[in-house]
Amino acid sequence: MIRNLLFYALYAYFHWRFAKSCNIRDQAAAYLDGDIMIGGIIPINSEVTNILNRTGPDDSQCALISLRNIFNALSMMYTIEEINNSPLLPGIKLGYAIYDSCGDASKAIQSTIKLFPELNALYNPPSCSTKIVSAVKAVIGEINSEISVAISRILSLHSIPQVSPASSAEELSDTIKFPSFLRTVPSDVHQTKAIAKIIKKFQWNWIAVIASNDNYGQSAAKNLNLFLTEDGICTAFMKFISTKVTDSEIHSITDTLQMSTANVIVVFAKTNFVGRILKESIALNITKTWIATDNWSSSREVASVANIEKVGTVIGFNFQAEKIPGFMEYLQNIQTSRDGENNQIIKEYKTFLSQCRKYKDYHECISSLSNCSTTHDCSDLKFSLSSRIDNDTTMLASDDYLLQYINLFTVYSTHLAVQSVVYALQNILCKNGKCAKDLQFLPQELVNGIKNVRIPKSGYFFYFDKKGAFVNGYDIINWNTLGSVTLFNTVGHYNIVSSELTLNKSLLMWHTENNTVPESNCSKACPPGYFKKHIFPYCCFECSPCSEGYYLPEPDSDQCRRCEDKKWSRLGSSQCEERRVEYFNWKDPFAIAQMTFATFACLLLLTTFCLFIKYNNTLIVKAAVENYTYVVITSLLISLTSTYLFIGEPSDTVCKVRQPLYGISFTLCISCILIKSLQFNFPVKRVKFLTTLTNYPLIILGVLNTVQIFICTLWLTLNGPYYTIIYSIPEIELVQCEEGSHVLFSAMLGYIAFLALICFIFAYKGKKLPEKYNEARGITFAMLIYMFVWIVFIPLYMNTAGTYHSAVQVVAILASAYAMIVCHLLPTCYIILFKNNKEDTQSILPSKLNKTANNMMWRVNGCMKQRANIINGIILLRRRRWSI
Repeated sequence: MIRNLLFYALYAYFHWRFAKSCNIRDQAAAYLDGDIMIGGIIPINSEVTNILNRTGPDDSQCALISLRNIFNALSMMYTIEEINNSPLLPGIKLGYAIYDSCGDASKAIQSTIKLFPELNALYNPPSCSTKIVSAVKAVIGEINSEISVAISRILSLHSIPQVSPASSAEELSDTIKFPSFLRTVPSDVHQTKAIAKIIKKFQWNWIAVIASNDNYGQSAAKNLNLFLTEDGICTAFMKFISTKVTDSEIHSITDTLQMSTANVIVVFAKTNFVGRILKESIALNITKTWIATDNWSSSREVASVANIEKVGTVIGFNFQAEKIPGFMEYLQNIQTSRDGENNQIIKEYKTFLSQCRKYKDYHECISSLSNCSTTHDCSDLKFSLSSRIDNDTTMLASDDYLLQYINLFTVYSTHLAVQSVVYALQNILCKNGKCAKDLQFLPQELVNGIKNVRIPKSGYFFYFDKKGAFVNGYDIINWNTLGSVTLFNTVGHYNIVSSELTLNKSLLMWHTENNTVPESNCSKACPPGYFKKHIFPYCCFECSPCSEGYYLPEPDSDQCRRCEDKKWSRLGSSQCEERRVEYFNWKDPFAIAQMTFATFACLLLLTTFCLFIKYNNTLIVKAAVENYTYVVITSLLISLTSTYLFIGEPSDTVCKVRQPLYGISFTLCISCILIKSLQFNFPVKRVKFLTTLTNYPLIILGVLNTVQIFICTLWLTLNGPYYTIIYSIPEIELVQCEEGSHVLFSAMLGYIAFLALICFIFAYKGKKLPEKYNEARGITFAMLIYMFVWIVFIPLYMNTAGTYHSAVQVVAILASAYAMIVCHLLPTCYIILFKNNKEDTQSILPSKLNKTANNMMWRVNGCMKQRANIINGIILLRRRRWSI
């Protein structure tokens, strides 16, 4: 920045050497003498054609007259004349000196120096003062931000106020670098924020930016990129173009536009460049959505490009404005000769105004040649207008052609810029309706006055913020081409103070099928059931399906939602479905098989029971079937009944009953068999204590079963089984019983296993009995099968999930019951049915009961002396023991 400042200072001195002897009046494009002069630097022409081969500072050849900026100059002149005819500054006449900057910074600096010949005092060696009091009190201009930066560096050195009607670059908000610069438009940072908001509103996330390589374009592109990044919007590409754009640059940009998938293009550039890029785009059939900034959003030069509707949709931002009262009438009745006025601008305007009709007649003449029988000479109708401005801008020539080219926004902004200076002068010079004759005041006074001014308009005030900019907001406009005329329709507004964007979408005209909003996204929207998986760059993404149990009803979302517990969804689902309720169902083939086996076992037990009752009075039944055998049958029936509770939809009551029911009933069964094992396998003389216990079987049964009852009661009290619904299995709502405390559940089964192990040991170590009826052998096999089944049960039970979790335990219960039936009860039935004769009975009973009889005889102290009466005595003794 210091280098630039030094450059402009040296450049100013260079131009001052050539400008100090010039007459300000003769050099100005428009001049009106007055007591207080207001300078103007406006690009009447758009470019300098000989910038590389000039012979001197004044040898600039300007070309391409800008009608838009002619109206800005006329607005400045009209406002000053209206103020001279008003009581705002009584006794004071305002004048103006307007220079043409030709859209070039060096030309603008030269014009600035010419406005202030008093700067010569700065270079007078005897003088040490840097304070000047110039006739020109303020400068209106420039339009382009880059040129405003250049001239502001000079004016700020002397605190000369500069009020720009259009320069919006954020760089100019720096009040330290540009302390005397003000503007009647908002800073570009607000416009870029508004652009980002409208991009977000239409859900675009893939845009391109084209900007001029100057202060305006660079700062605007930088600010826009910051706002876009905050909103998660990516920039497909960002192109900067030189101020003197070449055809190769144009082709490079259009090639990039053709290859890019971005459909929204933001352009920060001057109108002449925008016109060229749009022409090339039309030629290449490039149709996009263009976001126009205040520089060209309402440019008639750009809107008049042939077939402009083919370029796509144009949405632009422009400064909020009102119509200037009387300005249209002023343009229609403008006068070229006034006292003290040297006005080339008005002459140019009158030339346009008078020759527009001739140009229309010329086109009518050309078009009518084919219909005429004689040859017409139309050359006298053609005029120099077509050679001085872009031919495309004269195609719509008509009586109101010039008035159509008025840019209301910049014209009104220029009007406000002049008024801000005037109201500040009024506050400085005038008191109580009278103005002082002494007009010698320092420029800094006027700078301070302008900063504090408040301009009344239609019920509200325009004022400058602390950075020297207006906060009057933006109008959002939409181009609508009807035939050969393009209308700038206002479709919304942006409030700078509240940062609120208001948009009437129904007024927007999109150049798409069915007038739908165009898309501009890095990736296509994800359909329902798929979420966005972001990749580089961050606004691009892949569509991934929602996993099972998750869903996404709306498209283009970042995160899937979890289904409710009672619902489920498949991969890539947009909605959840009800889960399928499952449990160990009665219709399940496995359940049917298990119930068949359980029912058959029950029938066997009932048949056995009936068989024992039927043959109860026979000698073999009296010897082989004791009272506790009926207890074994009953307990087995109860155990088999518990298996039915493991099938079907469970309830909380069923869950609490089924396990204790099995545990207690099977404990009773094992306890009875254990007592029988003790009777057969303990010699009385060796273990008198156990022999004494066998005389009291009910006590043994009570103690053994009380332990199991205690375990089950403790289990139910602390953390018993309960009804639960499991949702961890895909698509299924599994209804089952949870066992609660696994420690107490294991204790219940472990206790039964412990009794079975003791029973097995006693039966295995028992003395050999006759092979025809070895009851200890059957008990041994029964207990062995039981222990094998439950050893296998443990890992199966722990590793089985789902509906067959209960089925595993049912199989174990059935296997245990069948072991008791087949190995313990069926052999007795076989004896009853097939060995029930006198010879077999006499051969079986003495052998079976020999040792037991000897023990019994010893205990009754010789009450039965006769060997022949042993069997009757044993039978009577057993009945006495088992009577309840």
